Amino acid sequence: MKELLNTIAGKLSGICKSVFVAHAKACIIAGSVVVAGSAATVTTVEYVHHHSSKMQVQAQETEVETETDSNLDKLSEILTETQTESETEIETATQEEIAELVKEAVADENTSSKELYEIIDKAAENSSAPIPVKDVEDLEIVEDNSSEPSREETEVEEPEPDQPSSNDVYEISQLTYGVDVSRWQGDIDWSAVAADGITFAMIKCGGGDDGLYEDRKFQQNIQGALANGIQVGVYFYSGASNAREAYDEASYCISLIRDYQITYPVAFDWELDGDYDSVTEACETFCNVISSYGYQPMVYSNRNRWYNNFDGEKIASKYKVWMAAYFGKFYYDSVRWTYGDDLPNFRYHYDMWQYSSRCYVDGISGQVDVDIAFFGYANYHVDTKDAVLTVTNKEIKRTYGDGIGRLTEELNLLDGVKGINTIGYDMDIEYSIYDESGNEYSEEEAISTAGKYTVEYRFKDPKSGWIKNTAKLEIEVITEEFTGNDIVVKNNTMSKDYNFRTGVSCKNNLGQEAELTGVVIKRVNIETEEEDVLTEQQAIEEKYDFDKYTYVAEYAFNVPGEGEVIKKAAIVRGAEE
Repeated sequence: MKELLNTIAGKLSGICKSVFVAHAKACIIAGSVVVAGSAATVTTVEYVHHHSSKMQVQAQETEVETETDSNLDKLSEILTETQTESETEIETATQEEIAELVKEAVADENTSSKELYEIIDKAAENSSAPIPVKDVEDLEIVEDNSSEPSREETEVEEPEPDQPSSNDVYEISQLTYGVDVSRWQGDIDWSAVAADGITFAMIKCGGGDDGLYEDRKFQQNIQGALANGIQVGVYFYSGASNAREAYDEASYCISLIRDYQITYPVAFDWELDGDYDSVTEACETFCNVISSYGYQPMVYSNRNRWYNNFDGEKIASKYKVWMAAYFGKFYYDSVRWTYGDDLPNFRYHYDMWQYSSRCYVDGISGQVDVDIAFFGYANYHVDTKDAVLTVTNKEIKRTYGDGIGRLTEELNLLDGVKGINTIGYDMDIEYSIYDESGNEYSEEEAISTAGKYTVEYRFKDPKSGWIKNTAKLEIEVITEEFTGNDIVVKNNTMSKDYNFRTGVSCKNNLGQEAELTGVVIKRVNIETEEEDVLTEQQAIEEKYDFDKYTYVAEYAFNVPGEGEVIKKAAIVRGAEE
């Protein structure tokens, strides 16, 4: 374990140096002990923003003895720094080495949460490369069964008489108005939200309070906001009690948001209880991983937790702060904060303030959390185009075989159907089937009933509403007419010259004759229900026992337009002679 730790610490310490020297020197570094393992897979995804910092040192490590395994402060390593002709190649190689070393630490189940925190913290401090994250396949993902959040714990406080007002502290050009939403707000009309003066939205992408899950409305909400010109950030409702759990949450969060244009921060939402130091490390770990992919990290909690549940001063010095505190009219009434209103007291700086959970915003049913941010982002633009619903197969014709109880050719009504919304994302398509009189049919009913139908395809675009297109569906039903009578057996025996095929025929409802391709006779034990299959010759030679068995002749016909169909004729006891 010491060897891997020394390597990680040496790499992370050596890579941050920018001065080349021609001789070796000793560097004392703090580190953690880990063992390489294979418990999970970690990957690096593409940057959201590209970093420009240059790391130009190649480090050569030498093993150093330590007095004891637990004396981490005395860990040391000799770093040899050498000049090179290709500084760019050194940077690439070193960044890749760090990524591999972090992967080893993450994959090992014996790496403690504290050790993982220290490793990721050093990687974030000294490397511009993304911190490797776990593949989604290696995370335990569950359905969103989270409980509706409660804001009752948030302090209610009247402002002090000398409380500063916003026009004394913040520039108006940096003031923006927003909401934070999740599945609990239901279906949101984002066009109406935008028209009501909301310029940004913090959208819940998922959580870890009940296993790792994606918020049920995340995709719908983020696409709706973007399509209507609302800038978006996201928050992850954490259930992490330590750095390792926060790392898993950050890994999953990255997988959820990587395809979207996110300008506002990615927030670690902490609303639970836990060990002071462990929660602090969880906040830092999540934010460091998020930051390494080019997102702006932020931590959310109410003011009381900022003071008492983790090191708020340390977190506020490193990341953006989103603080919840309700007082006065903002707690008791649905009142929007306006420029010049009071601001809450807070020991640290804060970048975003959730000032109420009781406001009403057009386009959102019921009360919703509202926020102000003291920062904004210029040159924001989302490319939008007309939503498109493409239906390639405009005329569909199939045959239903009544005798076989299914279509004679496979049918998938979504083949060749594709919907792309205003901002370029693929959409799930719904469809309904109507007959010529406008009556709606289920797909099962329509494909088994002869007639002409209209298939109406649709999806709801987040900006333009319902987008529709249609196709024609014609169903032809093939039925069969079987000619044949029950077979009568007298004296329990058949005539030796009996022919099962004589007088038997079949044709479809179009008048086309079917080909008889085979005959079998089945004998079923009345008591045990065991079934025996007899050939035609065996059936002729059979000594029929109608008290013990039932008998039936099965005829296989190849019906035009339908395929193989089985028709039956009973074999019954006749009068004794």
